[in-house]
Amino acid sequence: MKENDFYACFGGFGIQHWGNIYAPDIEGKCHALTVCTVDGDTGEMHPIKEGPEILSPSTLVVSPDQKYIYAGSEDKDFMQRGYGGGLSAFTFDMETGDLRMINQSLAYGSSTAYITLDKTGKYIFVANHGSKFVCSRYEMVDGTLQPKVIRDEGCVCVFKVREDGGIGELVDRLVLEGTGAHPIEHASAHPHSILLDDQDFAIIPNKGGDNIYVCKFNRESEKLDVLSVYKSEFGSSPRHACFVPGTPYVLVQNEYDGHLCSYALDREAGTLTRISRLDTWMPELQGTEFHLMKTMKQTHPWGIDVQLHPNGRFVFNNNTQGILGTFELNRETGELTLLHRHVLEGIGSMTRGLQMDKSGRFLVATGVMNEKAVVLSINAETGELTQTSNVELPTPTALRFIYPQQA
Repeated sequence: MKENDFYACFGGFGIQHWGNIYAPDIEGKCHALTVCTVDGDTGEMHPIKEGPEILSPSTLVVSPDQKYIYAGSEDKDFMQRGYGGGLSAFTFDMETGDLRMINQSLAYGSSTAYITLDKTGKYIFVANHGSKFVCSRYEMVDGTLQPKVIRDEGCVCVFKVREDGGIGELVDRLVLEGTGAHPIEHASAHPHSILLDDQDFAIIPNKGGDNIYVCKFNRESEKLDVLSVYKSEFGSSPRHACFVPGTPYVLVQNEYDGHLCSYALDREAGTLTRISRLDTWMPELQGTEFHLMKTMKQTHPWGIDVQLHPNGRFVFNNNTQGILGTFELNRETGELTLLHRHVLEGIGSMTRGLQMDKSGRFLVATGVMNEKAVVLSINAETGELTQTSNVELPTPTALRFIYPQQA
């Protein structure tokens, strides 16, 4: 590896998740994390190692010191116990790219969709999405048997990190509330991510409840204190978010209606005020049936992820139409303006994760359907994207970069 080269670590859907929820003709093939080298000049990636076998590692995060990698398994049967998703902790060998398992833990919720760390790397925050599946029971009510339907809880859990980098004790479990537009998919709360800033404020987009939780992590009690809950439009399904450092702004990508929104966060009041709401889909493709869940075919693409460029000016998002959007953020007002649309080639419609390298030169998009990750170069002046290379991976969903220079 050259001096400016680094690593990328990919996770993805395994058969347990993909085969149950998405198209049955697509086999989820990811059963381990994949480590790639990344050329610091071109962004080109080459797989070099696979980690120990784990169940559907579809979300991951790297510790601030680059020594540890944590993966979340988006499933309902982690460790074959029949209840909930799970977490796995690994050490990362910067010389060889090897991953060594430290330990595993239940996530104390099903379909673990997102994990992140606080600024110190001492706490893991886990968004357990929950599923649309139910447990039906019957109870005697006024002399007659009546059905009682029990759904998965959508919750956010907080774990301590052990001294050896392993997953420690569970210290908090926040159960979210709310219902949304779809009678099955959105019949209960579904937190899809959690993001923290350097002041310990947390944003939790609740896709199932059409709302956004604003919290603050209390280091004394080790609990997430709920400050407010912002109610979004019916059927909006907030999914992913990011803070804009040095400003009061928060960006949130909606899933169901596909809109990208900007908000002002009042840190004293703990409340959100919306500023912008824009879409990126291409109306000329209206009528196309996008690849979505078997129970939810529709003609408007879902929004997926959002990334902020290191310059604080450009914002990128993606959707299930296979489109990446480039926006310009006005750092004075928080307004968003759509600059460009880029239609991905050779990756299929089901794009998933987005990740930008720390220099802001490259953006990577994962394509679950075509089992590829695509590298795009970013024009520093205009924000335009150009596809430069791709790498084949097993049903990839998420990636994180690892930098030897920061270790």
